[in-house]
Amino acid sequence: MALFGTQRDAKFMASVNAELINAIIDTEIEFYKLIVEQSNSNLYGESESKSYYDSILIPCVVTKDNKSANMDDYGHTYTRTGKFAISRDILVKADFYPEVGDILFWDNEYFEIDNVDANQYFAGKNPETWPNGDSHGYSVSIVVDAHVTRQTPQGITDIRYGGNNQSPAYKG
Repeated sequence: MALFGTQRDAKFMASVNAELINAIIDTEIEFYKLIVEQSNSNLYGESESKSYYDSILIPCVVTKDNKSANMDDYGHTYTRTGKFAISRDILVKADFYPEVGDILFWDNEYFEIDNVDANQYFAGKNPETWPNGDSHGYSVSIVVDAHVTRQTPQGITDIRYGGNNQSPAYKG
């Protein structure tokens, strides 16, 4: 039987983790959940119009990669990937789980989820699969890999809008 990594240790670590994410880092992403039933797809599982639930704010730790520029026949574009680490406890309280195809909005960019990974365990033990019972270990977080979408996803916001030319900042 392991000496460290009990549920008591895991609860202490979870409280420190929650304080760190909510009070010190204090970064929130806007999360749009895909409505699969309302997104019409073709034979290949592709959809031209997708529907999303209203957004919710989720605190997380963000690691955003540098832009990679690309010039092709359609003009100048860029790609960027990012990792979003979300505490498992926050997701359990929100009764929510991210899935491939959902949209994240952070730093004025929309990210589409490519992969969801849940393999960060306290003391290296998954309490659901550890053979010595669920008295040790703790599933710490969900890490989401995502890429920047080429345009604002349909069904979220209107990407074509005019500015206010009466604004004092307008010098036209």
